[in-house]
Amino acid sequence: MDLNGAHSCEYCSKLVLDLASGRLDSTNGANRLVFNFNLQDLQHAHTQGCLLLNPIVSAWLSWNPSLFSQWEDRMGEIVLFASIEYHFHEEGEDEHYDCDLNAIDGMGLWDTASKKRVHMPVAGEFYVVTSDEDAASAAIKSRPIAIDPASDETFSQLRENLNSCLRMEKIHIDCRNTAGSYVPSRLLKLDACSQDPPKVRLCSPDEPTPYAVLSYCWGGDQTHKTTSMNLAANYISIAWDSLPRTIQDAIQVAVKIGLEYIWVDSICIIQDDNVDKQREIACMPRIYNESVVTIVAARAKSAREGFLHHRDTSKYKDGIFKLEFKCGHGTSGHAYLVKERQYDYGRSDPTDSRAWTLQESYLSKRIIRYGSKQCSMICQCSPSKPQIVDGWVLDLSYDAPDIENILFPVSKLDLSPEDIAKWKHYYKEEHGVNPNIESSDYTGDENIYKNWRELVMDYSSRSLTVPTDRILAISGLADRIAPAMQSRYVAGHWETHLPEDLLWEIAFESMRMRPTDYQGPSWSWTSVNGSIMSFDYMSTDTATLKILDVEVELCDSLAQFGAVKSGLLRAKGKLVEARWNGTELLLRRDRKTLSLANIHFVAGCLSPDTLDEEFIRVSNHSQNPWNPLVARYAEAIAAENTKPPTPPREYDMYLLEIFPAGANTGFDTKTDGSRGLILKDSKPERHHQRMGRPRTLRRIGVFNFSHHSNRESEVSVQDWETYVSNQRHCFDDCELEEIVIE
Repeated sequence: MDLNGAHSCEYCSKLVLDLASGRLDSTNGANRLVFNFNLQDLQHAHTQGCLLLNPIVSAWLSWNPSLFSQWEDRMGEIVLFASIEYHFHEEGEDEHYDCDLNAIDGMGLWDTASKKRVHMPVAGEFYVVTSDEDAASAAIKSRPIAIDPASDETFSQLRENLNSCLRMEKIHIDCRNTAGSYVPSRLLKLDACSQDPPKVRLCSPDEPTPYAVLSYCWGGDQTHKTTSMNLAANYISIAWDSLPRTIQDAIQVAVKIGLEYIWVDSICIIQDDNVDKQREIACMPRIYNESVVTIVAARAKSAREGFLHHRDTSKYKDGIFKLEFKCGHGTSGHAYLVKERQYDYGRSDPTDSRAWTLQESYLSKRIIRYGSKQCSMICQCSPSKPQIVDGWVLDLSYDAPDIENILFPVSKLDLSPEDIAKWKHYYKEEHGVNPNIESSDYTGDENIYKNWRELVMDYSSRSLTVPTDRILAISGLADRIAPAMQSRYVAGHWETHLPEDLLWEIAFESMRMRPTDYQGPSWSWTSVNGSIMSFDYMSTDTATLKILDVEVELCDSLAQFGAVKSGLLRAKGKLVEARWNGTELLLRRDRKTLSLANIHFVAGCLSPDTLDEEFIRVSNHSQNPWNPLVARYAEAIAAENTKPPTPPREYDMYLLEIFPAGANTGFDTKTDGSRGLILKDSKPERHHQRMGRPRTLRRIGVFNFSHHSNRESEVSVQDWETYVSNQRHCFDDCELEEIVIE
């Protein structure tokens, strides 16, 4: 990123970032830097086309066309302010305060007379960077994007930081550098001494040896992959030109940081051998956790792209602005505002949307991440995760640190209070920000379980090339967390958190057709595809559904957290039969309605798991509440070149209560209704055919009879009260019935 071409004009030169002169306002918790630049100055800058201020003022005028005339008599008293992100800290005993500036979140207008904001900061979002040589570098920690991720300087920095971590020095004194006691079944041996590029071959070391692993996007089938046919040949030699560029780049990185071995899944697993694949996938927690470092090819969309080529920063050419920055002690430097504030929070690279890479990052002790804007090294063998970067923003977060902070609390490390204080001081001096560190004691199963649910929601929103990998690509994380959970893992769930864990819900916008290949039992979120929108946070103690037994048959008995062949959930609960006819949801036993004439209330109560659930296609009415899903279903059918089935005129379903009305203490007891599962017969049988055996059902969705909105005007008070009462009491007369859910 070239700062020499940054825009600066007579108006920009009047904007001085001065964080020490008393122009920093923190009223009501806001962080505002007030400029000596009034509304008349802004009007001139807008008229003259200042590249920095003109777009900001134009955005304001689109909201308020009379902006200038509104303050015509007080143009000199209304001034520009910036809402800023900064770290405020005290240095030494002289009570000298200093600030580290990170970003500008927006620019607005400030009334100097009333000391109040008169225009919200709705435009003008920038990252703030400067160069290493600039006088402002002590207060602005972010640097321009480094063009060359494979520079000698970057590799030198990575080697130094890696060695400091391995020796537990400087900012790494709380890193856990346990000697590796595990060796993968196969590794790639890199012979860098013989030639450039290095010679590469498969090997099976007899004893533990330091190695790296690669985390990357496949981007389709891998022609270089190891199969039963080329396995023997790969042990002799693998042609450099046969390897895709991403793997070539990863090998170069491993060699540059001093490692002779690397693990790459497409080569180190026999891809056409299901037994070998299941065994190696089960070993992934140890493969990643006991490697020296994981190289993340974050910027590469596929194995063919590579990640060591130069970064393209041309899009910033007209979006960098140079301002004066007051450094204190009478010195000045320069701050460069970079127009790049999309709030991606580090989730903009290809690997950030891939399911497999989530657990690969979590399972790794150390990560070298090659992103589109920066190369960073993060130590996850420490609860504080010390980090270095080759440029851009220091503290972008690429994962949720909570689980690691729980598994590695500072109180469990063998560090004296003096060592911790010294480490914190070093980190602050080195990076200018306080470390993200948890010093509290282990917080227990519930906290870890909460984070597990958040991980599942993140994971389920990511893509998988092979949908049946849905349960596999998170199995390593389940393995890692299991000792702390102290519960049996059953098809993506923890047994002690059933039945409340059954109330997962698929987001409408990500809903898909039901998979043709078996992915898991219907009660498990692994059985269908799409993003998990939410789990209900309820206490098992208030549940009316009682779990009797959970039977799961694994595909591989040694892969406890892997794929399953089948799963049966035996339970005892309150079950009612209901019928949806397109306009009303009726109880079968007494024909009481559970819906209103306004059928959009039904969509708020019933949520399907997939696009092809029949009950969403019962109504041909133009006001069908599920019409968007029906349209997407039609598109999916058309793409398969199959004729859609005739929509049913009515649909019979079972409603299984898990939590009764009033169980959620977070809601008004008058509006909090029952929650549970929508089920259908898995094996339709007449009552006399079952001969006392429990019904066998399968899940097709969830229901929620809570009323989060008030009565609408077109619904009479009597109809509304009848509707609410019927829903709240529809399970009252039910006896507990034993059922099986497949």
